[in-house]
Amino acid sequence: MKPVVEVRDLWFGFDRQAPVLRGISFCVEEGERVAVMGPNGAGKSTLLWRLLGLYKGPGEVKLFGEPVRPAVLARLGVVFQNPEDMLFMPSLEADLALPLINRGIGRAEASARAQEALRLVGLEQHARRSASSLSLGERKRAAIAAALVTQPELLILDEPTAELDGRAARLLADTVVRMGVTTLLTTHDLTFADRVARRVLILVGGVLVAEGAPAEVFSVPSRLEAWGLI
Repeated sequence: MKPVVEVRDLWFGFDRQAPVLRGISFCVEEGERVAVMGPNGAGKSTLLWRLLGLYKGPGEVKLFGEPVRPAVLARLGVVFQNPEDMLFMPSLEADLALPLINRGIGRAEASARAQEALRLVGLEQHARRSASSLSLGERKRAAIAAALVTQPELLILDEPTAELDGRAARLLADTVVRMGVTTLLTTHDLTFADRVARRVLILVGGVLVAEGAPAEVFSVPSRLEAWGLI
């Protein structure tokens, strides 16, 4: 398999504060779903921002074997915690068609691709509704559809289950698994990670302290408690 994300000895800190990320190294291969886990304040979201080039610092990041640059970032679909950042048009179909139209795709094709992306996340019946009329769980799935409509090769999700109840989180997990897209996500939700991820990375205090299959990493409750995950 080809590496999609390669991170080597990554560091980051704000001004003169203690480093938020300390020598992070890992790889995500094509077809994998990897969850970066840790308690609040562990540096999970900061890591994603660093990977996307929004924060700068020592270390190396490669996406699809190349340094981070706009042409490479165009191959990603990114969903941050607030779905409203991506959903602001009068209808979901319009939300999803907009980035395609902006890329020069005709309106008919853009509409068809928007409908297909909504079908993939189980929201095709809501295509004419605005995001504001949906539940939070539905808006999260719609945001994933908005990321998928450009047919990304890598999907990045930041705390996708934040504020979701158990049923909504379960539906979201099913959606992510069904997509079949290489996925890197952050979460502190053990149940969601167990459903979605083939591999988990545990981040505590800016350091990767463990990695492996969820069944292996989650097997010792005392470790989970020490890491702040339970």
